[in-house]
Amino acid sequence: MASPVIVSNPLVYFFLIILLFPSKFMQLCIEEERKALLSVRAGIPDVNKKLRPWRGYDCCSWEGVGCNNITGHVTILDLSADYGGAPAEVHPSLFDLKHLIELDLSYNNFHGAPLPVLIGSLTMLERLHLSYTSFSGGIPYQLGNLSHLRYLDLSYAAFSGKIPYQLGNLSNLLSLDLSYNSISEEIPESIGNLKNLQVLDMPGNKIVGAIPDALGSLCNLSEINLSNNSITGELDYFFEQLSRCRSKSRSTVLELSFNQLKGSVPTSLAKLSTLLQLSLSSNGLVGVLTDAHFANLTSLDTLDLSQNNLSVEVSEGWLPPFQATEIYMSSCNLGPRFPSWLRNQTKFITLDMSNNIISGALLDWFWHSLRYFSPGNIYLSYNNFEGMLPNIQIKAALLDLSHNFFSGPIPESLVTPCFIVSNNRLNGSIPSSICAANVQILDFGHNGLSGALPDCWGNSSTLSFIDVSNNKLSGGIPKTFKFAATLQSLQLSNNSLSGTIPSTLQHCRELKVIDFSRNDLSGAIPSWIERRLLSLRALSLRSNKFAGAIPLRLLSIPSLQVLDLAHNLLSGSLPPYFANFTPNIIFADFLMGNIILIAKDLTLDFTLSTRVSSIDLSNNNLSGMIPRELTNLSDLHFLNLSSNNFSGNIPDNIKLMSQLESLDLSNNQLSGGIPPSISSLNFLTILNLSYNNLVGEIPAGSQLQTFTNLSYIGNPKLCGKPLSSKCPGDNPTIDNGITKEEDMHEDDEHGRKWYFIGFAPGFVFGFWGFMAAVMIKKSIRIKYILLIDKICTCFT
Repeated sequence: MASPVIVSNPLVYFFLIILLFPSKFMQLCIEEERKALLSVRAGIPDVNKKLRPWRGYDCCSWEGVGCNNITGHVTILDLSADYGGAPAEVHPSLFDLKHLIELDLSYNNFHGAPLPVLIGSLTMLERLHLSYTSFSGGIPYQLGNLSHLRYLDLSYAAFSGKIPYQLGNLSNLLSLDLSYNSISEEIPESIGNLKNLQVLDMPGNKIVGAIPDALGSLCNLSEINLSNNSITGELDYFFEQLSRCRSKSRSTVLELSFNQLKGSVPTSLAKLSTLLQLSLSSNGLVGVLTDAHFANLTSLDTLDLSQNNLSVEVSEGWLPPFQATEIYMSSCNLGPRFPSWLRNQTKFITLDMSNNIISGALLDWFWHSLRYFSPGNIYLSYNNFEGMLPNIQIKAALLDLSHNFFSGPIPESLVTPCFIVSNNRLNGSIPSSICAANVQILDFGHNGLSGALPDCWGNSSTLSFIDVSNNKLSGGIPKTFKFAATLQSLQLSNNSLSGTIPSTLQHCRELKVIDFSRNDLSGAIPSWIERRLLSLRALSLRSNKFAGAIPLRLLSIPSLQVLDLAHNLLSGSLPPYFANFTPNIIFADFLMGNIILIAKDLTLDFTLSTRVSSIDLSNNNLSGMIPRELTNLSDLHFLNLSSNNFSGNIPDNIKLMSQLESLDLSNNQLSGGIPPSISSLNFLTILNLSYNNLVGEIPAGSQLQTFTNLSYIGNPKLCGKPLSSKCPGDNPTIDNGITKEEDMHEDDEHGRKWYFIGFAPGFVFGFWGFMAAVMIKKSIRIKYILLIDKICTCFT
């Protein structure tokens, strides 16, 4: 046997290293793929310069590109962007990259284009990320060709239509994310073929039908999220199927909230022993949950049963087998006693027991638990709790005790960063502890609080929302609000506050809502509002004693959508400068309060998450003409200029205010005719033009005919329906001294003559034609005789 050759030359080792690690020493890039990459990137504008420019000939060294170290083929392409860029397009050269294993185009804006069906030709793909891409149309069924695919993310795009059944061919798929598209129809049964699937996310679509039977047999699933759809059916079979996987199941998250599920929650829920999160909120579930439902749920961390028709009835002394961090049982018919089993829960961060029928005082052990543990959010609103609040310090970030029957003063120590105690029976003065440095939201509205509003806001750098409306507060508006630079909503309405609006408020540049209505404030409306508070969306100074002119540019604040200056002492003309008054959501957060509008002859209580736009300047001393520019507010819902001294004509282009629902111009000095174009306001449900000096005929129109004479009374020279006074010329004479009514009567006579002239021959031909058929055709004659016989039988 020959002895092995020992190579001692170091150059040989050097070249061997080069062969083993070619990517470090030579260019791997394949020229055709290099050109394809350049074409693909040219169609995707990198507005935010997320990727460095691609320079040089070695495409494998370009940022966002990865190649196979042996073959040099491009296997990874990451062109993900920052969302909201310029419109992008998929260049056909993308599909020349046949060796791609991972493709990420997420956060690019493809501007509603369909996803090319050639995506199914990239059969080596294992990861495909197309989230936030604005692709629209159907999901291409050709995706079912990608048999190597393990991760498919089509979330937050604009796909519609059905889920292709061909996706059931993706036998290697581990994660399928179709969240927040517009996918409709049912989940195909073929999803049950994805035996390796671990994550299934489809929330925020329009999926209908029942949960497929086969879905419960996917025993590798660790997350199922089908929330925010229109899924129907019951849970019995689905839960039973899941429970059969218990020996090897990894189903830890089950999210089915905001659907249309019905029936009861089966006791087989207890067999899902590995369940970590369960959310069934906002469905149509009914029935009772007992100890048996929770018996083996030792891993349960999040439990959400809110907003159903469920009742939770557990035995006295029941101890849950779990230690949950989040418990949501709003509207679960709990009560009348506070659930004692909560005493066992020592790790919860969020607790929602709102909208139940729990009554009595909150027990000491509950308050004690909030002192020594660190829960985040406690919701106990809309119950029947009573008694005084304890003067203890707790660690909750949010404490919502609103809509109960708590009484007594607000304790100095109880104030939390988000402290909501509105709609109770609290009294006394407001403690200075509300000015703590970490306070963000304070809602004390609808109580019996008195005294002055504390002027201690020097350290309130995080305060964003304060509502002390509907109390008995007096004194002035604190000047130290200027230090609350993050303040967004200041609601002080329906108190007895006096004085002027302090100039220091102009430093609160983030203010979106100011509601000082129904107080005793006076002075002029500050002109700095229009210059400094450019984020303002709602301004209500209603029912005060403000005097002087409306600031010239007040109505042109760009984001303004609600302005209520009614019932003051304002004078002068209405400035001709207006913003768009486009109705938008003022605050998306439901905690951010309400605003009162007087519209449609009603007091309307809008949440600040409602899209509404309104101008109310009624009951002042304003004069002059209504500016023509006002009619450019095409999105305005409510307009009230009543009880002023406006004169001149109603602007003839009022039809431009196409979204108006309520228009009140009553009790002014308006003259001229009612513009005919007013009849084109199709959404108008309230119209009041009474007590002016309007003249002429009320315009015809289907919308205007729905209003009664109360909309027009007090205008002696108006005529026409619905008023009883007819307009001159309603019965004018025409040729030969015949009136319109007489002429119409004569036309009716002629019409009747011609009717009978035409009727006679028609009857003759029709009758004898029928008789001929009866006499000639035997089958018709028999049917006719039988019919006559039945009729005669009915009358005997």
